[in-house]
Amino acid sequence: MWQFVGEIEYECSKCSEKDSIPIEDFNCECIGGDERSMGAEEIYELSYPFECNECSNDIELTFEVSEYPIGLINFTIDKCSGAKALNEPDVEYVREIYSARDLFDLYESIPELVLALKSAPELLSELDPRQFEEVIAEIFRAKGFEVELTKRTRDGGKDVIALHKDKLGFKTKYLIECKHYAENNKVGVDVIRSLYGVKNSRSGGNVAIVVTTSTFTSGARDFVENEATTNLDLSLADKNQLLEWLADYQEN
Repeated sequence: MWQFVGEIEYECSKCSEKDSIPIEDFNCECIGGDERSMGAEEIYELSYPFECNECSNDIELTFEVSEYPIGLINFTIDKCSGAKALNEPDVEYVREIYSARDLFDLYESIPELVLALKSAPELLSELDPRQFEEVIAEIFRAKGFEVELTKRTRDGGKDVIALHKDKLGFKTKYLIECKHYAENNKVGVDVIRSLYGVKNSRSGGNVAIVVTTSTFTSGARDFVENEATTNLDLSLADKNQLLEWLADYQEN
C-alpha cells in the first residue's frame, strides 16, 4: 500500500514566483489502466488548478502516475501548465494492517507486538520465550524504567533487569524472571527460590518479580508469604496481572 506525501514546489512561468502546495490538497483520480506482462497497471492523475498569488496566472500542477505492478509506483510524468514543478510527488509505502492478528504476524518493533497483544491477549500463547521477555521489558520501559534484557544463554535466574529512579534520585533495581508457560503448567517453588537467591546475592537487586502466562503452585505462593524476608521484595505476577499490564500499556 502506498500514499502520496510531502509538498510540490513550483515556479510560476509568468512572474517566477515560487511557492509550494501540500500534496493532500491535490485531487487524485484513477483515469485508466491496462493488463501487462506482470499483471494490471493503474494510471492516476494528481492535479491542483489555481491562480498565481502574484500575477493571477492560471496554473495547473498535474502529474500522471503509473502503478505497475499493483502496489508499486513505476513512473511519474510531469504535465504541469502555467508553472514549472520543481519536484515530483513523494511516495510513502505503508503496510496494510487489518487486525491485531496481522499486526502480530507483521510487527516491526516490540511496541507493535505489545499493541497486538493488548488488542488480542489470546495471542500470548503464540509467543516464543524470548518474545515474551521482550514484551515484559517493553511494558516496564513504557512505565519509565530503564530496562536491560539479559543474554539468551544461561542467565542465572533473571531475564530482565529494570531500574527505576524516584523523585529523590534513588534507584530501585528489579530482577524479573519470565516464564512463558501453558495455562495448565504452573510455576513451581524452585523457580521462585532460585530467583530469590539471585536477588539476595551481592550483585542482586531490591525487588524480584516472577511473571508468567500461567499461574503459581501453592508452594510458590507459600514461599512468598512465609519464607521471603518481606512480601515487598518478592512478587508473583500471574496471567491476570499480565493482562492488567497489557490493558494499561501506552506506547511512549
